[in-house]
Amino acid sequence: MGTTSSGMPRLRSLAAAILKARNARRAKLRSIANQAVRRGEDAKAERIRRNNLGTVKKHRQETRWRTRVRDVTYRAVNAVVDKAHVIVAEDLTRPFTSRARLGKNTNRRLAAWTKGITARALQDVSDRRGSAVRLVNPAYTSQAIPGTPSLGRRAGDRLHCPHEGRVVWQADHAAAINILDRDADPDIGLHTPHTRVKQIIQERDRHRSRLPDQDSNTPRHCRCGERMIQTYGQQ
Repeated sequence: MGTTSSGMPRLRSLAAAILKARNARRAKLRSIANQAVRRGEDAKAERIRRNNLGTVKKHRQETRWRTRVRDVTYRAVNAVVDKAHVIVAEDLTRPFTSRARLGKNTNRRLAAWTKGITARALQDVSDRRGSAVRLVNPAYTSQAIPGTPSLGRRAGDRLHCPHEGRVVWQADHAAAINILDRDADPDIGLHTPHTRVKQIIQERDRHRSRLPDQDSNTPRHCRCGERMIQTYGQQ
C-alpha cells in the first residue's frame, strides 16, 4: 500500500517565485510605458508594449511549465504504482476555503498548487495499470503528529510536537503518514467537516492525556505516541 501527499512542494514554490518575479518585471515596464504616454512619448510607450509586454513568449513559457509539471507528476505517480497496488491519497477535489485573508504571497502559492493534475494523474495511471485509489479526508493531516491523537504546532514546513518541543517533523512527511493512517480511521470519513475532524482529534488527545504514560524515558520518542520521531533535517 502506498501513500501520496498533496502536490510537489519544491515545484510549486518554484512556480510561485518565478511568477512573482515575472509579474513584477512586467508591472515595472507597464508603469514606464504609462509614464511615457503621460509625457507624450507615444513611440517609446509603443516600443515597450510591442517588445516587452506581449503575450506570445508568456504563453509559450506557461505551456512549457505545464508540460514540465505534467511530466514530473506522472513520473511520480508511476513510481508509486510500481510499488503499490492500493494508493491512499487525500481528496484533491475540494476548493480552498478560508475565512482569513491569506495575503498575496500565500494566494499566489495556492494558485500554483498543481492539485488538479495530481488528482488526474492518480486516476489515469491507476486505471491504466490496475491499481486502486482510495481518497481520504485531508483535514489537519499536516498538523497532526503521526501515530498520536495530538495536533502539533506548524511553523512553515516544520511541525513541532506539543509535548516534546525538540521533536520536529517535516510537515509533508507527517501528512503522508497521517493520510495513510486515515484510511483506516472509522470516525473520520471523506466528507466529515473539518471542524468535526478537529473536534475528534482533540477529544482523542484529551482521552489519551488521562492514560498513564508508559514510555516517557526513551530518547527522541514522542511521549504521546508510539512512533519514533525523525528530527527535522535527519530524514
